[in-house]
Amino acid sequence: MSEQFPLRISAMFRSGISGYVKNLVPLTAAGAVTIAVFGIFRFWAQMAIDDGKTFQSIVFDLLGLVLAGTVSLPWFAYALDAARIKPIDLAAPWRSGGQFAAQLVCAIFFWAAFMLGLRYLAGIPSILAALFYGFYGYVVADRAAKGGLRALGTSVRLGTKRRVALFAILALFAVFNLLAAIPLGYGVSALTVVLTLALLTVTASITLVGGACLYDALTERLGEQ
Repeated sequence: MSEQFPLRISAMFRSGISGYVKNLVPLTAAGAVTIAVFGIFRFWAQMAIDDGKTFQSIVFDLLGLVLAGTVSLPWFAYALDAARIKPIDLAAPWRSGGQFAAQLVCAIFFWAAFMLGLRYLAGIPSILAALFYGFYGYVVADRAAKGGLRALGTSVRLGTKRRVALFAILALFAVFNLLAAIPLGYGVSALTVVLTLALLTVTASITLVGGACLYDALTERLGEQ
């Protein structure tokens, strides 16, 4: 199990919580922007569904996911700095437009695969997309590969021979992020939606910092091979 898990899950959670608390403002701000971008398109998608425009709603959802995935680059960059216990360089993601271009390419491929996976084979391809390409944001933010396609390839290599362990981590963090939906259990209203989005920003930020710790551990292992 130690071969499959280069980092204990408890250590990931501790690092995620500690890194978020110490860098609360930049991580929260980057997370809020990312979630807000998707939220706007999700609102438009819901309006399209209410009007019976199913195809249009799918387009809005996919656009929202891709654009949110693109603007999430600073969130990944700040999570990496937090995991490495470094002062967050707020301007780092903005110094090169090439990083955002690479992030856009990755987001297109990732969310296209994820959405198609939800439609076919009981969603199993979506899980595979997360397991194979889930590290692309860290790879781009870390400048560990040139271009989006190479970033996706690096993400695939990071998880080689560790898919079962990664699935376990993915499942645990998915459950952790579902805690953000607790307010919705008391009914859907403006207040519960706002509370849910606020909690999701927190849980997702902790998840990203914890994931950055795992990314570094996997990168180190990859370099030893």
